[in-house]
Amino acid sequence: MTELLHRACPRLQAAPQPDDLVRRLIDAEAWVDLGFWLIGCELPDWVIHRLSCDDSRWNCAIGVRGLAINWVDDVAEFQHDNPALAIFGALVHVQILKAQGRAPSNVTAFRRMERAGAASITHGVER
Repeated sequence: MTELLHRACPRLQAAPQPDDLVRRLIDAEAWVDLGFWLIGCELPDWVIHRLSCDDSRWNCAIGVRGLAINWVDDVAEFQHDNPALAIFGALVHVQILKAQGRAPSNVTAFRRMERAGAASITHGVER
């Protein structure tokens, strides 16, 4: 979880104060809720189009808000046996596409800036 928050969540890391809700979700091991929250925070113009389970595999599809789901190029999907990991995988997939300039977005790409002395949400998180 520490690696995911550090590498795929630049908006969260750049916040002046760590978000208390994120800490509570991590402490409660509420991974699905944390995944939903992170998509809303990190990808404000994206929404979850589908979270479904077929043959014990979870599929999470997210895309730019307001675009039709059948526009395959505008949707990121990830599958996993665990629903939370399917959500986190879709989040990471979009962040990679955005970093490569290949994902449509209404929000300017956010670049991480390391700040000396900045409070970190990942401090003490090893899950």
